[in-house]
Amino acid sequence: VNTSLAAVAGDHIVEPYSPNCERLLEAADHLLIGVSPGNSYFGIPTLTRILTWAHATFRRIDVIVPDRSLAANYRAQGYSEQVAHKKARTEISSVRRRIRRAWERSGIPEHEQRTHLLSELALLPAYEKLHRRVREALASDERVFDVCQRTTSRAVPVAEQTGEGTGSVAVPAPGPHLALDYLIDEMPFFIDTPNILGVPSSLVNYHMPVPFAGLLYTGDGPLRAPSHQGLILLRDRAAER
Repeated sequence: VNTSLAAVAGDHIVEPYSPNCERLLEAADHLLIGVSPGNSYFGIPTLTRILTWAHATFRRIDVIVPDRSLAANYRAQGYSEQVAHKKARTEISSVRRRIRRAWERSGIPEHEQRTHLLSELALLPAYEKLHRRVREALASDERVFDVCQRTTSRAVPVAEQTGEGTGSVAVPAPGPHLALDYLIDEMPFFIDTPNILGVPSSLVNYHMPVPFAGLLYTGDGPLRAPSHQGLILLRDRAAER
């Protein structure tokens, strides 16, 4: 992240990843807010503050819940298939309730409250094309594979080392390739949300550094994002206290 571009915006610290990302922040066309199931950071108060700030800053905001490969992610952590699917359903329902309550608390008009499941947007041709591009890059580019594998390996240390999840039943280690599915599902939105959602330009935000950002926003690799797509690090100061 280019920390020289960081700025304090009320209760939030906003850090565009690059000068181009700063330009997109100034344009303020669109922000995509990813809310991961099972992530305790996204409590209702934090979500409410993020939505309120985003609505005041951008012409349009969308929230996305990465649900499609969540069960695979839990399998990668060592849960049995049955437990992983049950846990995924529970976490998805929980995060959707929190998002609904945050929208309500924000006071944002209902017609501007846009929440999507990733599994729904994955049916769009633009998403499918980007998804194929990510898979092809993983198969053909060693640097892309290494960066993505390192990113996902942080989520599956127990499964990799012992083959046991945090559930009560030990299962064979499924390997980090399952966690890669979760990352692969998310990456199209980091590469070209405007093409998926039909907005002029877009920023995706996260509250922690994104390890694979360099593949997308600098250099000339196979996953280089177009100039209308960027990334910001958005830190909620109240949530960090």
